Amino acid sequence: MRIIAGKYKGFPLHAFPGKDIRPTPGKVREAVFDILGFRVTESDFLDLFAGTGAIGIEALSRGAKRATFVEVNGRAIGLIKDNLTKIHQNYFSNIMKNDYLQAIKILNFQQRKFDIIFLDPPYNKNYTLKSLLEIEQKNIIKKNGLVVVQHQIHEDVQNNSQKLVCLKEKKYGKSRITVFGYQE
Repeated sequence: MRIIAGKYKGFPLHAFPGKDIRPTPGKVREAVFDILGFRVTESDFLDLFAGTGAIGIEALSRGAKRATFVEVNGRAIGLIKDNLTKIHQNYFSNIMKNDYLQAIKILNFQQRKFDIIFLDPPYNKNYTLKSLLEIEQKNIIKKNGLVVVQHQIHEDVQNNSQKLVCLKEKKYGKSRITVFGYQE
């Protein structure tokens, strides 16, 4: 697994051994950042369900001013820390060892808001819709911010939200990327 583009293009990232964490394939990461384009530059980026941190690290490589990584698995957090140390991005990053609901509550309490939120929850756990609802209710996204969701192709992530509006959907193998825009 390598960083695809930006300042750290080609940098090898540590992968998580075993099948506990499903890293976002390079082709899907590239597609996500093609969709996001210039919006990544100078963004405050949240990588919810961070896993190895590949998405947040890619955002930093492409010019995000700060990335926050949320992960509950301690071994995965170790990988994220190692990868950030190697590219000297510790000062522009925050790592939270929490489950996603607790992390969203903490971020709300801290009055943090993000330009871009990426979530790739474990499949078959029904975390996606819960995440979207909490993101909206706890108001951790900036006006005109984006929420990018990687999910199983058959999973319906359309919610009844008036604020998170589906802007784009695209299929990639067995995954789908759905982009929501936040409108107050």
